[in-house]
Amino acid sequence: VPSAGAVRRAAPVVEVLLARHLKETGRYPASMAMVLWGIDNIKTEGEAVAQVLSLLGVSPRRDAMNRVTDVDVTPLAELGRPRIDVVMTVSGIFRDLFGSTMTLLDTAVRRVASLDEPGELNFVKRNVQAQMGETGCSLDEASVRVFSNAAGNYGTNVNFMVLDSQWEDSSELGDLFLTRKCFAYGRDSEGRTFDGREARALMERALQRVELT
Repeated sequence: VPSAGAVRRAAPVVEVLLARHLKETGRYPASMAMVLWGIDNIKTEGEAVAQVLSLLGVSPRRDAMNRVTDVDVTPLAELGRPRIDVVMTVSGIFRDLFGSTMTLLDTAVRRVASLDEPGELNFVKRNVQAQMGETGCSLDEASVRVFSNAAGNYGTNVNFMVLDSQWEDSSELGDLFLTRKCFAYGRDSEGRTFDGREARALMERALQRVELT
């Protein structure tokens, strides 16, 4: 995951999406949010994962067994557009089934954030550096983009709150979503895993920049 077929299908979808946003707003989105579902990515062999990689401007690297083990950076001249920052909310099933894929996505974000490129062509790097400057957080914290439930938990429960009419203001729905989904997944610059660490402030910060979902 993603398969070669998923990568081929993802590329035109991404380009049409970005072209539409460019036509409607006159610019590329500096940050996007995506939900990665377990069953969906099983059926499509990782098409949504391939979309994320395409938005970041990287491609999957495969070993002799056709397993995706790393990513290769697509040069900006070949990409022909800026690298888009992507905030990922991952379902509990995806988290359980695609642990190595989540690590790959985290690696891709960090690889792009560390490139020697101008911020106007690398929105990941621009957003990471801005967050570090504004909050004083570390590069590891500013680069977190993969979020899911805590280990063993599933769903946002927002649907239950809506069905039971247990809310009066939409901010309550957002608060529940953040509470359930604010657990970060990935590895720091030393290669140490922080899977399942609560990181609500980082998720809030990342979502504040989102222009397109």
